[in-house]
Amino acid sequence: MTWVVLGDTPLGRALSKRLSGAGGGARLVGATSKRAAADALAGAERVVVAFEGRALATALAAHASHFEGHHRLLVLAGRVTEGARLPSEAVGALTCVRQVAVVAGAADAGALASDRPAAFVVGSAFPAWAKEIQAALAGPALRVYTQPDPLGVEIAAAFAEIGAVALGAARGLGAGPVAEATALTRAVAEMERLVVGLGGRVGTAHGLAGLGVLAASALRADGDPYRAGLALARGERVADGLLETAAVLAARATEVGLESPMLSMVCAMLAGEVDAAAALERLMARAPRAE
Repeated sequence: MTWVVLGDTPLGRALSKRLSGAGGGARLVGATSKRAAADALAGAERVVVAFEGRALATALAAHASHFEGHHRLLVLAGRVTEGARLPSEAVGALTCVRQVAVVAGAADAGALASDRPAAFVVGSAFPAWAKEIQAALAGPALRVYTQPDPLGVEIAAAFAEIGAVALGAARGLGAGPVAEATALTRAVAEMERLVVGLGGRVGTAHGLAGLGVLAASALRADGDPYRAGLALARGERVADGLLETAAVLAARATEVGLESPMLSMVCAMLAGEVDAAAALERLMARAPRAE
């Protein structure tokens, strides 16, 4: 069983190392190595694209001519790509590949590389492909679950990035643990409404792709989105693609008539339309309602 990991990123290297131990080996290829990527893709069916956001779309477009119908892809859930697409939507728009899976969870490159306990969820409409990924990645320190709701996994993972911004801002403002716990629970509730409202399944937001990602950010007080929230609390501007993800989710929520107050406030903060303190004040001033 041969795998190609496209993307010499920290996570790409960690996944390549783990897949190499699964039997058959894995070939790690940098995104700029077009000849190497073409050769690797010609000899393998199973491909991991270890990029997020705009970098994912760039890699897919650069190598689109080398993907064929027999290829099966695993991509990272999280930020939207260029063109306001979710990762799986980018695969469908830029390549001929149809067997796609998305992965998210309470795991990062550091945990995988050092064999610290971690967990992933693999969302796919192709059960056999999801189970193959599960078998290849799972080990004593890594739990891997499958989920037949790839859309829900993608929406939850994207919203978790935005929720982590809110949690970081709350920490940066010194709001206290009670306020942070409130923000966490409201983020998960809003995430669940968004997942279901956009066509995902009930409960996906409470799994690894949603609550798992969000809790990992909060507990380790780290990660790019969380640090972005801390920066916003200091009055700094943030420009690393988070606004694009927040804006896409907010637009999709509006299209289906969903109210997303936290998402809207994070959008406003990232766009520089409101500061973190004012955003928190507006959220707290919302009219009381049933949980």
